[in-house]
Amino acid sequence: MSFAKMKIFDISKYFLMLLIIMSIGIAFPVMAQEAEEKAEEEDPWADKEFPFDDETLLSFFDANQEVSAVNRQSQEQIRETVQDFGLTHERFQQISRAAQMGALQDGAFSAEEVEAFNAAAPQVTAIQRENQTMMQTLVEEYDMTMQEYRNILMEFRRDRDLQQYVSHLARERAREVILEERRREAERKMEEERQRQEEENS
Repeated sequence: MSFAKMKIFDISKYFLMLLIIMSIGIAFPVMAQEAEEKAEEEDPWADKEFPFDDETLLSFFDANQEVSAVNRQSQEQIRETVQDFGLTHERFQQISRAAQMGALQDGAFSAEEVEAFNAAAPQVTAIQRENQTMMQTLVEEYDMTMQEYRNILMEFRRDRDLQQYVSHLARERAREVILEERRREAERKMEEERQRQEEENS
């Protein structure tokens, strides 16, 4: 079969979306960006201003953790799918980029590789569509739109201070949760002790 006559799966309109989502949607865990806390007596964030309020940033943090997990699972499914057709994930991406540029006839890929690509591409697109739907559902559960999420993510990736500040907010929230749990445990023990004393005095 010649390349000129070979029918190429038209993935460009789908795979462009796939590449965009892979580059934007694959959110790295925010906590991995933590820097060492500054040993300063004053609040290091007192003179910092960010385009998002703290509540929005914490919602982004939580959504990002779930989106990251979903994307990791999706990427693993894609890798397994293309491997089932005898391609590596990297080779699949190379063929996809060439298909989008109309450069499959330059002899860089064998007929077998192009055939495998044509067979795998619809399944990859289906996985990515499902992933996009899951991502959107997760983000909306945190009262955010995908556009809002992407806007914060792009700013987050660009601004090192914002990365550190989001980590700071997450740590402070975790600390407050721990303190609240300890307070409740102390109250529970005090109540148990009070009841024990009442029983002994009755």
